Amino acid sequence: MNENKKIWGIIAFSLAGMCLLACGGLGLIVLFAPNIYQFSLDRSSLNVGSIAPDFELTELKGESMRLSQFRGQPILLTFAATWCPDCRTETPVLQELHTSHPELVIVTVDSKESPETVQGFVDEFGVTYPILLDTNGSTSDQYRIFAIPTGLFIDAQGIIRAKIIENVTPQLLAEKLPWIGINP
Repeated sequence: MNENKKIWGIIAFSLAGMCLLACGGLGLIVLFAPNIYQFSLDRSSLNVGSIAPDFELTELKGESMRLSQFRGQPILLTFAATWCPDCRTETPVLQELHTSHPELVIVTVDSKESPETVQGFVDEFGVTYPILLDTNGSTSDQYRIFAIPTGLFIDAQGIIRAKIIENVTPQLLAEKLPWIGINP
């Protein structure tokens, strides 16, 4: 009988320890969760305040475009893919922004998808801003993109003033666009 009490004591102690560890781990997650986004944001893409590196990619129509050709204008540079649910959600918001703010250049870089796939996406959403094809992912690598969608708000001097790793919403636009001289 004493042996059974000992075994049950060990089991109870083990379960209590596991519960404390689990709850403690959960407590740590709750404690640090607000900082996970900021941590990811700080480690991703290029830092706010740095100059956006130039790149040259081909647009769907076959035209070659460079980021530097838009120097002197504010730019919203997004990295996206047609299969990404958040990218699909933000596309109508970006299209509306493109229509309502012609002074803002919107450019999307699509990584490693076929022109046919991207064209289907453009047709589906009626996109009129440029979508550039990063066929080998080199521009996404250059910009250290680890999650999509990623948006970079670049001022007229080519400096990254804000960035987000989530879909663009009207609320985020209202917050970030003034950083590059656009009043939403």
